[in-house]
Amino acid sequence: MALWAWVGGTARELRAAGHTELAAAVERMPRLALEGNLTRLDAELPQALRVARAAEGVPRLEEYLRHWPLAARVGPLKHGAIALADAEAHRGALHAQGTGYCPPPVCGAENLLSCYANIDGPGYAVDRAALLTEAAQHTEPGQPAFEALALAHAAMLVDDERPDEAVHHLDAQAARVRATGTDVGLYYGFGYVRALRHLDRHSAALDVLAHLENNGVARWPEGAPRTDAHRRIRFERARLMAWLARTGRRPAEEALAVLPDVLEAEAHPSLRLTWVEAVEQLVEVGVVRNDWRIGATLTSWTRYLEKVGAYRPCLEMALIALRLATARGARWVALSTVQRAQRALFRLRRADDLRDDLIEAREGAARIPPSVLQVEPEELLVRLRAEQADEVDPERQADLVLAALELRPDDTTLLAAFGQVGRTLKLADVVVETQWARVRRAPGDQMAALALLETLLHDEDVPGVRSLVRTLSSAAAMHATHA
Repeated sequence: MALWAWVGGTARELRAAGHTELAAAVERMPRLALEGNLTRLDAELPQALRVARAAEGVPRLEEYLRHWPLAARVGPLKHGAIALADAEAHRGALHAQGTGYCPPPVCGAENLLSCYANIDGPGYAVDRAALLTEAAQHTEPGQPAFEALALAHAAMLVDDERPDEAVHHLDAQAARVRATGTDVGLYYGFGYVRALRHLDRHSAALDVLAHLENNGVARWPEGAPRTDAHRRIRFERARLMAWLARTGRRPAEEALAVLPDVLEAEAHPSLRLTWVEAVEQLVEVGVVRNDWRIGATLTSWTRYLEKVGAYRPCLEMALIALRLATARGARWVALSTVQRAQRALFRLRRADDLRDDLIEAREGAARIPPSVLQVEPEELLVRLRAEQADEVDPERQADLVLAALELRPDDTTLLAAFGQVGRTLKLADVVVETQWARVRRAPGDQMAALALLETLLHDEDVPGVRSLVRTLSSAAAMHATHA
């Protein structure tokens, strides 16, 4: 595509002029961004900037290099609200002089557009349209940024429930590019795939993916861009095939065969929702087992999206997690997911469709009956520990332990067990609410404090640990005063 052609050509020119280290940085930074390797990007950026400033007789490249750590955050890592201030500041710095400068081959609006889309694509449609209109004045057909903005514009139209206009826009912009004697890049096809999927033209979208795979990616040299494109094709194909299986248009086993492994989705946050949407359809057709492991994975991923401020994807994933948890009868997991979904909904500007879905899903979760103890609370843990490995279901255990805690809320052994099962289900942030209640009631209860500390440490909740230390220190001081 245009970006990688520019990167390769510029690197060759820099090497020919003797700027070997700068050439390597020009190539490496976008590849690291594509991999979501923020650690290396942040580590290498200072030296890359020093080399760029020291190079004489070369294009202005500092802002090009600064672009990529932020691009990794709002792209592969799916950052939303936590990246907004940085995205706005970066674009503001580029345009501070009123020149409309954009570093080759990227535009200062790209990362801000991605950030808006991550937070709430439909809710920021007007902001995105205005930003796109302004940014379009500073790019020309054939430039890499032109193609990126065309894709961002199509994505905005899809989010604004105008997928047919998105297809027309992609066609028109592609024609402008071809009029320059070049062609659009591989990623352009993914814009069509998304629009066609929202038009319920899933088979046509599959045909686009096949064309990309056979006529685009196959011709690329080995490397990060090719690997990324192959990955995106596989995940998109899995989602499309799963929906076609759900509607009876493709065999369910065929759809299951193309589903990527969960560990691959785990490694690529921007693709997780695609995987989850596929899995929900495959659960419905009976080829994927809906068990607590899926629940724990979805909880972990929704927590991540909440943490980075990608509120609409968080709500969309939470709704799927909620429907699956309700189908499993996992009451505590379902009700906890309702709370997370409601927090995400509160952050959205435009969410009438999702609000209705949440109301329906919440009503379903409320109908899950509470667990009934078959033994006395003090006997429960002995019974659960005696279960065979193939019988263990942490979601059922959590519901039973909660039922026991309702009868014995100050039982620190039950509190510790609740923490353990909650951590297994990736719900440590919910568990601590119950454990904190006991610690605040009885700060001298060392077992309760240790159970809470273990949960906080497992969840890497540094502020929570500090708060616990302050709570226990204050209680100890007060006790000493009255002793």
